[in-house]
Amino acid sequence: HHVVPTDGYVNGQRGNHPIGKVSSASWTSTNASNKGSSAVPGYSGTVFEPIDEFKGDVARIYFYFATRYQNQIASWNYAMFNGTSTQVFTNGFLDILLQWHENDPVSEMEIARNNRVYQFQGNRNPFVDNPQFVYSIFGVTLRRIRETFLSLFRFRFI
Repeated sequence: HHVVPTDGYVNGQRGNHPIGKVSSASWTSTNASNKGSSAVPGYSGTVFEPIDEFKGDVARIYFYFATRYQNQIASWNYAMFNGTSTQVFTNGFLDILLQWHENDPVSEMEIARNNRVYQFQGNRNPFVDNPQFVYSIFGVTLRRIRETFLSLFRFRFI
């Protein structure tokens, strides 16, 4: 679920850099993916930012990866990880993944890829099948809390 077809040159530019929000691009692909200095709170290195169309897909891939390898991931040294098997991601990276998940809902292409992977591997990415699981496992964003609060407020007083 976390290996997807990609342009070889673009993937080479991504290298082993964490995915995240770029503040200043040092490289931009023809489809507008960026590599550059990080705008992720708490991380000052280089990050790779995919195009908007794939940000939710990438987030759900990372959520799957963190869930699948939960018992092993705490010992891995990677900029996105916080050294635990519970939250897994640093706050800065988790906030970005949650935002990308919200802003780029599951697409038909992502569902088709999940179905195809199931045919070969016999397992599925549960965050594609049930996007709400992201919030159950990894928490909610302030935006979602605000939207819920406002909808309850309007319901109660209208």
